[in-house]
Formats: sequence, structure tokens, C-alpha cells
Amino acid sequence: MTAVVLAAGRGRRMQTSDPSTLPTAAQRDAAARGLKALMPVGPDGRPVLHYALDRLAAAGCDAAVVVVPPDHDDVRTCLARWPAAVPTRLAVQPSPRGTADAVATGAAAMTDASFLVVNGDNLYPVGAIAALAALDTCGLAAFTCAGLERDSGFTVDRMAAFAAVERDDRGWLMTLREKPAVASLTPSSRMSLNLWRLDRAVAQACRAVAPSARGEYELPDAVRLAVARGTRVRVVDVEGGVLDVTTAADVPVVSRALIGGGVRR
Repeated sequence: MTAVVLAAGRGRRMQTSDPSTLPTAAQRDAAARGLKALMPVGPDGRPVLHYALDRLAAAGCDAAVVVVPPDHDDVRTCLARWPAAVPTRLAVQPSPRGTADAVATGAAAMTDASFLVVNGDNLYPVGAIAALAALDTCGLAAFTCAGLERDSGFTVDRMAAFAAVERDDRGWLMTLREKPAVASLTPSSRMSLNLWRLDRAVAQACRAVAPSARGEYELPDAVRLAVARGTRVRVVDVEGGVLDVTTAADVPVVSRALIGGGVRR
């Protein structure tokens, strides 16, 4: 099983947050440049991307394709200093055209019939990654709001920035509601944090989907298109949390969690 790791974007919220409280120059530099996946965290200052690749290896992945921007020297330097625990190659996304375009870029760099997709700036539970890898169909990890509040420390306002997962009574994805109203979320609401198992049909939808109102090609839109075309996506329930580096304020939170092992289970 190969994983496509999305690491081509620049984090605008990271760039506009206040990095002055970060203790190291390397962290402040990464924040100023919006390099979320390369943010040094944890007890030994490893970049988030290295932790993400380590978790893919622990979940049984055989290889990773890291989607990067054209100016990706920083990623190469990171991988040279911190060799990945899983064989890794790079796929260049020529311009930041959205997550669907990034997935299509990663899929084009492999021959696998199906593959995982993860964010390069998120650290997911190893068990959740392994559960998706073990499927024989497309799948989506769905995290409860209660679990995200308990294990990730997310507020309901933060969770409302994700996509709410709607499934049928047999556990198949019906649709995704992006940025749901805060009032609509309950502790049992299930959210997508971009942990997927996808196939070639979804990769084709990523290339065919229309741009969103933001002018980007979005992965949730591509999945909805694939579902409308007949692809079935199994919703995998996850009760744990995710370590997410979005702003400078998240960096010490993630670092403290990693000292205790983080959300590896």
C-alpha cells in the first residue's frame, strides 16, 4: 500500500499567526514561511512530515509519494537529514490548485490500483491508517467531535472548519458537508480530517471535477463526483484524535503530545 502525502501547500493561517512565542529559530522560520509539514516538533525537533512518514511505516505502508511544490528544496533537505522509515519519492504539483489536483498529481506518480491519502501536517492514529489500508474498497476515516475534543483539544469552532460525514445505515458514505454550522454539530458528529483510501476511479474524478467557489479543485468535491458515478466509500469510525499543525499556537501543543507518544493508537 502506497500513501500520497499532501505537502505542497503553504499555510496562510500559519503565516498570519504569531510565531514570537515559539522557542526556536527553526520553528519561527517555518511559521513565517508557512511550512507546516516541515515544522520542528517533539522532544528532538523532528519535522511533522517525518513523524507522518514514521506513522505510515508503523501502519504497514510500503511506500509514500510526497506531493510538493516546485520549490521543494526544503523537503529534500528534510528527508536527507531525517531519512524516512518508508521508501519515499516526490511528485511535483506545478501550482497550488487544490487538494484534488494534489491527489491526481500523487496518483500519476504510481501504478497502484488503490492508495492512501494523508495530510503532511497531520499526525493520525496508526490504528486508523492501518484500518484503511486493510479495506478492500475506498474508505474514509471519520472522527467523532467528542474524540477530537478529548484527544486533540479541538474546539467546536475548529471542528466546524472540517467536513461533516454523512453515511447510510450500512456504513457507506452518502455525502460530505463542508464547514457545517456549529449548531449542527453534536459529540457524536463525525468529521473528515483528510485520511482516505482511494482508487483510480477517484483519481479520475480528481482530474474531472470542476473548480470550487474558491477557484480550487477540492478533494471532497471529487469524492462526491466519484460517488455519484458509482464508487462506494466505506466510512471507518475512529474514536481517537489527530495532531494538527495549523497555527503557531498548535506547535507547543503537538510537541507536548509527542513527548507522551501522541495519538499513535
